[in-house]
Amino acid sequence: MSRKINIRPVATGKYRGAFLLPSEECSPVLLNPSESALFRLFLAHPEGIASDNLLSHWNELCHIYSQESLFDESSRQEDVLEALCSESKRNFYPIISRIKNKFVRTLGARKAAGYYIKRGPDGLYRTKAVLITKLQ
Repeated sequence: MSRKINIRPVATGKYRGAFLLPSEECSPVLLNPSESALFRLFLAHPEGIASDNLLSHWNELCHIYSQESLFDESSRQEDVLEALCSESKRNFYPIISRIKNKFVRTLGARKAAGYYIKRGPDGLYRTKAVLITKLQ
């Protein structure tokens, strides 16, 4: 079994989309609302999620995005999430790539590999990271 890496989110409200990496001495990784919502969704599902199966997590994704986004209009939030979950994956793949790039810029390629979302041999996307509530 592989070792889990811990990620701690900064308190929402003051620093939305910021992730502290307690096992690394680095600046927080800052993600925009779409990136942060997708990253949090994958943190909540260590078993992995197929890219074609995002719609089955619609309610969970809406809840997470509403906490991360500054948009108060639910129709605007739904537009963003519909684009993310579309069959074309025109937004899904670039967001996955941007998340990876932000972790790599902060940590370097070798250390970042334990944090970002990637596709496994089984075709499911997952991160090796887990969400913790407090520093240990």
